[in-house]
Amino acid sequence: MKHDVDVYEVPEMSPDPRVRVFRRTLSGLEDLEGMEVDAYLVLGERYAFIFDTLVCPADIAAVMAICAPDIKGKQVLCVNSHADWDHIWGNGYFSGPRSVPILAHSHCRERINAEEARQQLGKYQARYPLFRDVTLMAPSITFNERLVINDNNLTIELLHAPGHCQDQIVAWLPEISLLLAFDAIEKPLPSIEDSTCAPLIFSTLKRLAALNAQYVLCSHGSTTSPALIHENQAYLDRLASRVELYLPAFKLAGADFEHVAESIGYPFDEVIANATETVDHAYYSWVHEHNARAVLRWRMQE
Repeated sequence: MKHDVDVYEVPEMSPDPRVRVFRRTLSGLEDLEGMEVDAYLVLGERYAFIFDTLVCPADIAAVMAICAPDIKGKQVLCVNSHADWDHIWGNGYFSGPRSVPILAHSHCRERINAEEARQQLGKYQARYPLFRDVTLMAPSITFNERLVINDNNLTIELLHAPGHCQDQIVAWLPEISLLLAFDAIEKPLPSIEDSTCAPLIFSTLKRLAALNAQYVLCSHGSTTSPALIHENQAYLDRLASRVELYLPAFKLAGADFEHVAESIGYPFDEVIANATETVDHAYYSWVHEHNARAVLRWRMQE
């Protein structure tokens, strides 16, 4: 479905009237063309929770304008799911007179304040006018493992869920049986930051599956199905099994990290063989290769 604006509401994704889903579609940005990322507004009795701020302050300005009648009179709390640019570059909207608390994992704050983040923003600003108003704004309230916010008949549990990256968190809303998974899971396949995150993603997905959520929303993938957790698990189990099978040969000959997916006999075409929707082949084939390297490096270190 084609939309006339870059930020728009996706009501069919919402499992509850208190949850509103907003999508940012990037267009006219060369390598980023067609990229989509979702953010959420969750309305409690006292609080209005903004989960992620998309790619620039104008994105959240649009969300806030759309939701102004529902937000009026409530304390706004912003939550950053992790520090990847497409989730936090709208934080600057909440500066100055619009200042609100921003909550995130402690490592998220470290990443946003790091020189690497400043360099990345500078490169994007030099290339794309869309990002010229972005300023890096770190969370003001951080936690490490779990933070619970009680809003009368609505509970928000923020849980550390490393794997995609070290600072990844998820939000569990037990009264709605809703898991906001952000990038902890992804369709058609998850993304692992590096070898240190490889073992963590297996344990994270096991914990998320144990929640038995009725609805699961992720930032990329346009799905509400909890089955995606199990699909991500199955993919990672197959990947790990192929790595284990070929690990002796890698250790004997010295690992070649250039084409790991091919070397272990798990090509991308096999990964997406049963996909029923269009897949960004260029991007997700890169993700699969990156995942294969991460798992191989992890297993070789043991």
